[in-house]
Amino acid sequence: MQYTLCFLKYQQKILLLNRNKAPGMGKWNGVGGKLEAGETPFNCAIREIEEETGLKQPTYKIRAAGMMEWIEEQRHSGILHLFLAELHQLPSYALPLATREGILDFKPLNWILDQENTGVVDNLPYLITHILKTEAPMDIICYYEQQRLVKIAKK
Repeated sequence: MQYTLCFLKYQQKILLLNRNKAPGMGKWNGVGGKLEAGETPFNCAIREIEEETGLKQPTYKIRAAGMMEWIEEQRHSGILHLFLAELHQLPSYALPLATREGILDFKPLNWILDQENTGVVDNLPYLITHILKTEAPMDIICYYEQQRLVKIAKK
């Protein structure tokens, strides 16, 4: 299966979703979802951003940030197409905001990147660090055992 994962940045904050369903239920992560038949990853990212946040282009500038494959218990499980969207302004609605997917809110970068933070999905600090450090797309594999991240490797 193929999915998108989008990080919406405004200044030193990222708009995240505290998911109310698996995977990652109760953890903060970017927004995104499954590619539909015939849909490009870029178009999926735009659609998911609008569905999950209400934000429409051109309120942000978006770029592809790479791909992440994940493997659970030695089996290929899926591919995430990663995107970074730079917001030109704050959303017009108050945050935090409860949605059908979970709770949307801006989180400061230093909070996201805190290695002791257990409130974010386990690969989020790695993804955010690398996406913000360079515009070169990343291509990584995340290995999971018993739903825990055990290793991240470059392809």
